[in-house]
Amino acid sequence: MFSGWDEYHLINKQLAELVRSLPDSPLGEIISYVLSSPGKRVRPLILIFSTEAMGGSAPSAVNAALAIELVHAASLVHDDILDQGFERRGSESALQRFGPEASLLAGDWLISRSIELISHYSQPVIRAFASACMDMSEGELMDLSSASTPDDYHNCISKKTATLFSASAKMGGLIAGADAEDVARLESYGMHLGLGYQVLDDLEEFLGLDQGKSSQNTSVTLPIIYSNQYPDDVVGQMCIKVIDDHSDLAKNALFLCRGRDDMKLRLESIVDEMTHRGLERCRSQKSLC
Repeated sequence: MFSGWDEYHLINKQLAELVRSLPDSPLGEIISYVLSSPGKRVRPLILIFSTEAMGGSAPSAVNAALAIELVHAASLVHDDILDQGFERRGSESALQRFGPEASLLAGDWLISRSIELISHYSQPVIRAFASACMDMSEGELMDLSSASTPDDYHNCISKKTATLFSASAKMGGLIAGADAEDVARLESYGMHLGLGYQVLDDLEEFLGLDQGKSSQNTSVTLPIIYSNQYPDDVVGQMCIKVIDDHSDLAKNALFLCRGRDDMKLRLESIVDEMTHRGLERCRSQKSLC
C-alpha cells in the first residue's frame, strides 16, 4: 500500500542518498545496515501528508520527515539493547550483528544527524521534535520499570510509542503554517493512531503471531495485565475494543481538520493499515472467534 505513494519513494530516495554519503568506516557500516532495513516509513509519511493536507509541500517537509525516521531508527537500536533483541524486521538486530557498544554509538549518531536535519526549521517545529525525543526516553525508562495497571501501560506507550506519531502529525501542520486548532487536531490524530498501533502490536505478540522481531526480555503489556484477571478470549476482545476506540478517535480528529481532503484520506488510510488490517489477523485466531 505505502509503496504506491510518491512520498514513500521520496523518503526512501533521501534515505538512500544519506546512506551513500556515510563514511567508509565501521560506524558507517552499522548505520547503513540499520537504515537499509525495510520499513513502512509510516511516521515520515504522516509528517509529509499532514504538511500537504494543510497546504504545504512535500519538499518543504522532507528533511523533517527524515529526522523523524532517523530518530525512530535510533529508538529501535536502543530498544534492542535494552531488551536484548536479536531479531528486528525479520533480520538480525544491530545488537546481534555488531554488539552493544557499536550499536549504542550508531544510535547516538542517528540522533545527532536528526538534530542537524531539524535545526533548519522554525522554533515550534524544533520544540515539538525535541519534546517527542525526550518523551520517548522517559517512556523507555517507564517500560523498564514494568507496568502493573492499564493506566501505567497507557502512560508508558503514550510516551514510548505514540509521541512520535503525534509529533509527526503536529510538525507537519506547523511546517505548513496551520492554525493552532488544526495543529492540535493533527496531534490528537497521531497520538490515538500510535496508541492503537501499540496495543495491536502487543496483542499480536500475546497471540504468538509472527512479527519479524524477537528479544530476550519482554515488556508488561496490556494483554498481559488483562490476562491476570480474565481468560484469553476476553483479553482479546478487550484489547480489540481499545484499538477500535483509538482508531475511531484518530479518524474523528482528522475529520475535524480543515485542509485537503485527498491528503486527509491518505492519513485516514494509514489508520486502517496500522490497526484494522492487523485486527483481521488477530480476529482470525480461534481464541477470538
